[in-house]
Amino acid sequence: MKIIKKIGKWFLVLLGILVAFILVVLLVIRINSSGEEEPFLDEQGNVLPNSIAMHEDMTINGVPQRITIRGKDKNNPVLLIVHGGPGAPILPVIYKLTGIDLEDIFTVCYWDQRGSGLAYNDSISDSAITLNQIVDDGLQLSEHLKETFKKDKIYIEGLSWGTAVAAYMVQKQPELYHAYIGSGLMANLSLSEELSYEFALSESQKHNDTISVNLLKQIGRPPYIENSKNSVTEAFEIERQIVMKYAPIKLETDFNFIKSMFLDNGLTFSEKFTDMINSPESYYPAAKILQPTAIDMNLMRDIPEFKVPVYILQGDNDHFTETSVAKMYFDSIRAPSKKWFLFENGTHGVQVEYPEKYRSIYINEILKK
Repeated sequence: MKIIKKIGKWFLVLLGILVAFILVVLLVIRINSSGEEEPFLDEQGNVLPNSIAMHEDMTINGVPQRITIRGKDKNNPVLLIVHGGPGAPILPVIYKLTGIDLEDIFTVCYWDQRGSGLAYNDSISDSAITLNQIVDDGLQLSEHLKETFKKDKIYIEGLSWGTAVAAYMVQKQPELYHAYIGSGLMANLSLSEELSYEFALSESQKHNDTISVNLLKQIGRPPYIENSKNSVTEAFEIERQIVMKYAPIKLETDFNFIKSMFLDNGLTFSEKFTDMINSPESYYPAAKILQPTAIDMNLMRDIPEFKVPVYILQGDNDHFTETSVAKMYFDSIRAPSKKWFLFENGTHGVQVEYPEKYRSIYINEILKK
């Protein structure tokens, strides 16, 4: 009995230490959660005089959205980042931590589209989250950036789903843009998904991964049809998780990465503990609404021509937006100029996998045009 009592006391002591440690960690995070963007400082610790570091919850076309604008010099060109998903923005601090932010050579605007990320709001109805509305939001935001920074035109980069959104934006109002940059080009998702499914099934069979094989057979081949077991969005998620097993995005998220993210002042304490960070796979409501739209998006059919220069950045092992489909579309595009940049051994995140090459393309190709 004495031994049991001693063990119980030690357990309570250890539990107390653990609770105290957690409270200290939360306090440190709270202290570093002002919700104000980290400014750009010179060597003496003074804010760079012509820099900008801010975010704003603004209303675009009557719907709340968030923009984060960061840049060392407001005289630099403006770049609008159109995130992927649908409904899956990347936190601006992650660009910094992975070394892919372009804030020293551009004034960069990170845009959380309606119903996505920190722009998510329960008051937004499902019917208010459509591709056409998001495209119109992007055009209004582009006009806002032009006027705010007194630019004739801006640059636009789309990521995955964002490559299609940005393409439709450029198609509607090409006069707003210097150039279109697409990374992980979603040229024809229906065709791409057929090839992606074949890749996932082939790799699963090759590795005797019977669980994955059974899951793939359960959801059936694309186009996914909603049934009693899986919705279209769930089928996509299942297939994507299996693709990630065999063609994972090479992003190192070690302790220092996580620590730096949680100690960045750009988010409030409550924002750091939203499901967007802690449970992203279940957070994005826009994904569930827009996935059926995404499967029908076909730039080959809709946008055979661009009125601005086109730059495509693609991993040769990208099985989210299949590289062969992206190249097929690129080859067919009519544009004033176009360039294809293939990242060897790259997957669906070539920026974070090859940040130096990514920056080099911007500095030596895109900005010199």
